[in-house]
Amino acid sequence: MLSAVANINDDFPGSCGRCYEIRCATGTVIGNYTVAGNDVVSTIPFNLTRGYTPKVDVNTVKDDYGRLWSGNDLMDQDLLFTKCYNLSQSLNLTTPTDNSIYVRVTDSCPCLQFDGGSKTVTGVNPPCCGNVNHFDLSFFGFEKLAHPIYGVMNTEFRPVDCYTKVPLDYLPGFINETIYTDNIESGWAWYPYLQNNKQLTVVGAGVENSNATCVDVKPSGGLSFVSRDAALPGYQPFLMSNATTVSLYVKQTSAADIGVGSGVPSGVTLSIGNAEQEYYCAGVLLDSLARGPTSNGLTQLTVPIAQFNCDLGRVDQIGFQNTGSADVQFCLDNFALTGGNPADPHMGSSMA
Repeated sequence: MLSAVANINDDFPGSCGRCYEIRCATGTVIGNYTVAGNDVVSTIPFNLTRGYTPKVDVNTVKDDYGRLWSGNDLMDQDLLFTKCYNLSQSLNLTTPTDNSIYVRVTDSCPCLQFDGGSKTVTGVNPPCCGNVNHFDLSFFGFEKLAHPIYGVMNTEFRPVDCYTKVPLDYLPGFINETIYTDNIESGWAWYPYLQNNKQLTVVGAGVENSNATCVDVKPSGGLSFVSRDAALPGYQPFLMSNATTVSLYVKQTSAADIGVGSGVPSGVTLSIGNAEQEYYCAGVLLDSLARGPTSNGLTQLTVPIAQFNCDLGRVDQIGFQNTGSADVQFCLDNFALTGGNPADPHMGSSMA
């Protein structure tokens, strides 16, 4: 299941691709703000007059499992009391984890909306403002936890390993030193630009016939991998991973068949930097690097990070750009920060 996170969340930096276990908490739904006083944090309830109010006959609408709405005990106070499902009972499931859903973050929920690159504020998105952590869940994810008529619920959540579901440390949030292998990895967003074709995963195009990511880009176009807003202490993927090299497999392909080809593309530069800070470092041409082993037409390349001549504490993105005068097509796999000794994130966290 997919989710968006608010950019005010404590662990927003590097959140793209991160996975969470989420469960519903029955009770009066809190609003976007808490207030602190006398060492006690108080919650401000969610008010129906300023938020979500269903526009259907709430007494007859069933969810996809045939269940009716359980009602709002605080409707006369303009407050929302969401009653969570116990999935082990309502769906005849048997294990405790069936009371949770697992989501992968693929988007953000910004408090302020901007007009393109002008940085002019064009709107405000109230659910994603304030100081209370917020997740946007899909309809199908929400109805696993509570009837969708409620629209809003209190949640308990914790970050988990996307594959094993083992809990991870909450703060700082996990950013994988592997950027792409079979798919985009935790902490990284995939941004092709000025492209004719883009494929996040091309089945069979990768190392040993695994998946690869492939693009067809115009001159000055490219493919960036960004750990958004991650140039903050404790995140900083290039610094905290202690990596010494960047390793990747790459192959030149064609517009006719974007996943098939061989050799190292010419005119493609690899560089690192930080777009938010408009900080960019020296780039290196892929075809200037020594070749390593090959697999399925892809060639391994390794770049010493010192070659970028960069302040690694400021770096939160790495990308490929077509510096030639013609379109270029290429695929990538097994793309990672290597040679380091990253901290173990699998220390575990309780539900927050």
